[in-house]
Amino acid sequence: MIRKMMMMQFALAGIALAQAPTLEQAPVVGTTHKLACPSGTRQIGGPRSDFGAYACLKGTVDGMRLMHGPMVSFDNAGHVVAVGQMEENFRTGTWKFFDADGKLIGKTSFLKGEYDGARVEYQADGKLKFEEMWVKGKRQGAQKAFDTLGQMTVTEYRDDRPVAK
Repeated sequence: MIRKMMMMQFALAGIALAQAPTLEQAPVVGTTHKLACPSGTRQIGGPRSDFGAYACLKGTVDGMRLMHGPMVSFDNAGHVVAVGQMEENFRTGTWKFFDADGKLIGKTSFLKGEYDGARVEYQADGKLKFEEMWVKGKRQGAQKAFDTLGQMTVTEYRDDRPVAK
């Protein structure tokens, strides 16, 4: 009985934490920003470049050019809109996405360019809009959506398809 009560408290605390507004802001990145590019790569681009991003570039023996290492993407006004890692032209790891005011609007985990792991998006007030789990590019498990009042709807997915109840 005590264990059941504790689990209920943890579940309620999780809902409260899930609806706590996010306060994370985009990093401040200027025209002289230096990325921590891996050995064998060089930094390219910038906020006002045609490329619209800072990235690390490496060449291959057959002449291909691959983005490899940290990357910061900008909108046309020069605001940071995405921060993450590239691995030979594919997004990898957790990427963060920001609006023009620098407010965090989402996080997505990638593996070799596909969604893999948690994907979350926030509402304008910073509260959760949705929370999804992905495995190798397919939604798996409980996918949670929240309305503006914080009410949660859960849809179970298997291999990127909703599971009938």
